[in-house]
Amino acid sequence: MEERGVTECDTGSAADDDALLQIYNRDLMALSAEVAQPKYLPHADAKATAVSAVCGSEVTVEFALDGEKITGFGYAVEACSLTKAVVAIMSHAAIGKERSEIARASAELRAMMEEGGPVPGGDWAALKILVPIISYKSRHDTVMLPFVAVEKAFAEKE
Repeated sequence: MEERGVTECDTGSAADDDALLQIYNRDLMALSAEVAQPKYLPHADAKATAVSAVCGSEVTVEFALDGEKITGFGYAVEACSLTKAVVAIMSHAAIGKERSEIARASAELRAMMEEGGPVPGGDWAALKILVPIISYKSRHDTVMLPFVAVEKAFAEKE
């Protein structure tokens, strides 16, 4: 039976719709669009791919280094909008950072999601856009995927 665009298989509620609108808002979608096309570096000092075993999302990162600091950041992302938004934030925030600073941002983001910790600060403050997914534990691994790829790239470079 179909009536005014609602079918029998429509089991969502208005509360579910509101929650989705809080997560997939214009700002998140705009960030996601920033990395819709891959960005490759002419010379990458480190490169790695991380794949989610849960959803199949795939993030490849590459970066140029000056000593220990990231000076260029490239990516190719086949993932959901949440993961793409994190890559977009990372593509700006990672510039000028060392491995330990990115690891700290990763730990702060995980603590925010799993322990109710504060939103990461400084150049990573834009990660506040992920606050609405805190109660969606199944999404935590996918938003951490870009950090996994960066750590893997650093580790493989050693």
